[in-house]
Amino acid sequence: MYKIIFEFNNINYTKNILLNNEFYNTQIPLQLLFINTIPKKHTYDFIKNINNYYFIKDNKLVHPDTTLQYIINRLENVNTHSYTHSYTHSYTYTNNHIYIKCYPKLKGGGDPITDLIGLILKPIIEPIMGIGDLFMMLINFAIWLYKFAIWFVFFLLWVFTDLLNPVNFFTDFFNTIVVIVYSIFSSVFNIILGLLAVSVNTVGGWMQGFWGWDQSNLTKSDRESNYFRKINRSKGKKCYLTNTNTVPFSVILGTILCPPIGVFMDMGITGWLNILICILLTLLFYIPGLVYALLVIYA
Repeated sequence: MYKIIFEFNNINYTKNILLNNEFYNTQIPLQLLFINTIPKKHTYDFIKNINNYYFIKDNKLVHPDTTLQYIINRLENVNTHSYTHSYTHSYTYTNNHIYIKCYPKLKGGGDPITDLIGLILKPIIEPIMGIGDLFMMLINFAIWLYKFAIWFVFFLLWVFTDLLNPVNFFTDFFNTIVVIVYSIFSSVFNIILGLLAVSVNTVGGWMQGFWGWDQSNLTKSDRESNYFRKINRSKGKKCYLTNTNTVPFSVILGTILCPPIGVFMDMGITGWLNILICILLTLLFYIPGLVYALLVIYA
């Protein structure tokens, strides 16, 4: 087994090579072996500038395409000739370490005229390039400032024409108030309807005759009662009767809620004149209409 030691950036990196491993190709170039040995963080920089590095072994330059087998063969020949017994290639070595150093090439030489021109022009060109970069930065800033000014103008137009527009503001405010009021009254109305439905369902059958009274099943005693005698005195306009010969509670309740309804429930459509008078009196703050309705009902 050989131990290849690469020195790169003053750091040693080791790779072990087992010669009897038939799967290992010893014809691999030194340059590729080096790439597979050093850490990945240095690989990109080495490959990018691969022509700017050179290899040294035993203080001698080594070509990057030199194969590992060639280096091992030379090392074996040296080790074999160092022994005095008659066997050749005994493969018993005292030194199985191969040290290879990788250094970046130093920049130097070149064309003297080109270097002289570069030396003269560099102090002139660099300030000019710096000034050009400054102008480009100012131009980019001016473009950005122009775009920002346009955006700011449109933003102000939006604020004063849409966001703070009095017409839009009051329209939205009014619409919001309408929605709120509608929601409140709708909720209250729905609650009242719900309570009314519950109460009607709870009270039951006595509400069935609220808007009318079926007299088809009246007995003879009912028709001869004092209530029907009053009907005769009222020219036959009375419409309601209870089993106890009194004014029905539904008529009283309708009269309290709306006096003209009580008059209608008591006299029917034949008493249209009394209903009209009760409506006019009810419009005078309710009390006159209620008094008139009670007089009509109990007359």
